[in-house]
Amino acid sequence: MEQKINCIIKIKTLYPQMTDSEKKIADYILNHPEEIYKLNIHDLAKKNDVSLPTVFRFTQTLGFEGFKDFKVELIKNMAIGLNMSVDNADYSSTESITRNIFDQHAKNLQETIELTDFKAIEKAVNLIISAKKIIYFAVSSSLSIAFESYSRFLRAGFNCYYNSDSYSQRVLSTQCSPEDVVIAISFSGESAEVIECVKNARKNKCKTICFTAFMKSTLTDYADVLLLTVPVKYRYQKIDIPSRTSIHALLDAIYLNVITKKGEKAAGFLSKSEEELGKNLK
Repeated sequence: MEQKINCIIKIKTLYPQMTDSEKKIADYILNHPEEIYKLNIHDLAKKNDVSLPTVFRFTQTLGFEGFKDFKVELIKNMAIGLNMSVDNADYSSTESITRNIFDQHAKNLQETIELTDFKAIEKAVNLIISAKKIIYFAVSSSLSIAFESYSRFLRAGFNCYYNSDSYSQRVLSTQCSPEDVVIAISFSGESAEVIECVKNARKNKCKTICFTAFMKSTLTDYADVLLLTVPVKYRYQKIDIPSRTSIHALLDAIYLNVITKKGEKAAGFLSKSEEELGKNLK
């Protein structure tokens, strides 16, 4: 990506690729970003019981020449208020938990827009507009996101394929053509079923638009267009709910851009779809 990525966002998206020692440093910075002002490389190494070379490798993993460059950039990011944690809920209070999850969603949306490559959005829009078929691959908690996007494009007159059964998805992946486009969703970027489907689609020269939370996951290797959301570590959650919201937002943005470009043709299909669905409300 051409744009400069916020340090904290970069730590989160590269976290799975880090060594255990690097993750200790990452966890410390994510939990205490405000302390970076007063720490030097020796302090950070000592606090996390790691070696100086480990801290140096950690900063290089993030794309910096050394700790000094990383620290300067992190302080700049913090100065514009993007990185402070909002996970400070009183978990005995219904109101506090409710407010906290709203804060988490808002923060994740803000971080995701900072990470978003608008050229990738534009490329995804153009691929969908020119595609003969739009094919969705997803499993588990990603299925509901895929289905909502599928339903919207279907109502707008697009030729869409969705199946919640992973076996059927794999069969469909072998039948993709160069004229089709795949939309693949995997938070971890490591969902074996989704990766296999995308690999099959690429063998058939089908274009792929991939959504994940980690920029160096396996799925990214097979993406013609990569769109990232920022992962969230949230108490009591195995499913990253705020990141789901951000993927919804990215898909909504793509949908609206596509519909805007299709103009009256899409509007006509939407009108017919709403009219048909409205019959059941009478």
